[in-house]
Amino acid sequence: MDSGIAMAGQSGATVAVADRSPAAWARVSERVALYLRALGIEDPLHRERLLVRVQQRWEARVSAMPLEDPVEAGIEEAYALLDAWLCTELDITGEIDTLFTARAAVLSGAVPNWTARFAGVSGESIAAQVRAAGVQPEPEPAPLDMEPSTINLCCHDLGRRITGALRVLAGSEPAAAPPRKEQPR
Repeated sequence: MDSGIAMAGQSGATVAVADRSPAAWARVSERVALYLRALGIEDPLHRERLLVRVQQRWEARVSAMPLEDPVEAGIEEAYALLDAWLCTELDITGEIDTLFTARAAVLSGAVPNWTARFAGVSGESIAAQVRAAGVQPEPEPAPLDMEPSTINLCCHDLGRRITGALRVLAGSEPAAAPPRKEQPR
C-alpha cells in the first residue's frame, strides 16, 4: 500500500480503491512538493500554500473516482492548477497557444516573482509581464495552397499483380511476357 492504493478483488476482477487517509496524502504531498520545487517554486511558504490548494483538488478527485496512482493524480492536479491560474491571470479561454506561451514564460524564469502571485501571496497582477516575456512564433504562420500529389508506395500495385498472377495460375488469363530489361553494356 505504499502508493496509497488498496487492491480489492470483486468477482474475479481487481479494482483500485483509493486510500483517503492523511498518511496517503502525506506520501503524495512529498512528491508534489518536489514537483513544485522543480517548477521553480523555491519559497517554502509559496509551496505550502499551493500544496493546500492541490490537496483540495486531489481530495475532490479521490472522492469522485478511484485512482490508479495517487502521486500521479497529485502532480496532475498541480499542473492543472498552474494552467487554471494562468488562464485566470491572463483572462484567456480556449487559447491554447497563449496558454503554452505563458507557461513557457513563467517556467523559464523570465517572469520574476510569478510564484508569489501563483501562491496568492502577492496581489499585484503579472499579466503584462507574462505577455511581454512570451515568445511569438517566427515567422508568422502562413499556410500555403498546395496541389495534391499522389504518393506511390513500392507495394501500391501489389494487390493487382497478385490477382493477375492468380488468374494466370488458374488458367483464366494467358501469361503475359515479362518485361525485358536491357543488359548494361
